[in-house]
Amino acid sequence: MDIGVKVRALTEEDVPAAQQVAHGALRDAGQRYGWTTPEQDEVSRAAGERRIRHCLAHDPDGAFVAELAGDVVGVGLATVRGGQWFLSLLAVSTQLQGRGAGRQLLGATMATLQGPGVICASDDPKALRRYRSAGFDLQPVYEAKGSLDRSRLQCVTGVREGSYGSDLDLVERVATELRGAPHGPDMSFYAKEGLALLVTDTPAGRGYAVCREVGPAVVGATTEEAARGLLWTALANTTAGEVTVGWVSARQQWALDVLLEAHLPLRPRGSRCLRGELGPMVPYVPNGALG
Repeated sequence: MDIGVKVRALTEEDVPAAQQVAHGALRDAGQRYGWTTPEQDEVSRAAGERRIRHCLAHDPDGAFVAELAGDVVGVGLATVRGGQWFLSLLAVSTQLQGRGAGRQLLGATMATLQGPGVICASDDPKALRRYRSAGFDLQPVYEAKGSLDRSRLQCVTGVREGSYGSDLDLVERVATELRGAPHGPDMSFYAKEGLALLVTDTPAGRGYAVCREVGPAVVGATTEEAARGLLWTALANTTAGEVTVGWVSARQQWALDVLLEAHLPLRPRGSRCLRGELGPMVPYVPNGALG
């Protein structure tokens, strides 16, 4: 339906409005489909804007907004790393959803899709229908969320604090083996955001985990044994009252085992949407915003 929406390239001046639209759309969708989005404060608003600027700086050809009567009403961000395309963000103001703006934004971002593609999608049925129509296979995932009983934590060896400088080669080798693509500039983004890095490099396997206060942002390893050690250590290093680990697919039974042994509540939440020939992606838990 043509409602007068214009899709154009995202600019630096659009970033604050794009962040507001994205947060509002996620909050409203959560109210409809069963998840909670915290109210936005200055800290979370600034973090959201930094994420948008990161994508704009490194993937300007995949960054778009939808505009109606001079107002930003939607945003779409796609990144490309080593030939692998990832939809970082697709959000449309609640009042305009189902009227074509999301389809236009997705089409614009997909102009940079030349190889395999991945989307970490919410439970929004409109979005899932749109992604399936665009040729993506839908793979349901789980989320673990709740208070962590630290008496359940397992002691592991061989995992150490990593360096975004000296350990970057190890991380990117493992990432490329798993994903079919490196993280590239996203590792610098994690470092600037102050996220901790864990690495392991032993006869049991090599791997890494990028960690937030609430839990791991991404975990990847060459073996399940190494991945389990990284996930246990990432859980042990959490400092928030509530732990969250998302985007765990049924192929990641090693991760589900750890989360269940930790007595963290599991529930279905969202989908990974896959298109084309990807890397093995096991053992691997992705980052929902950067893949």
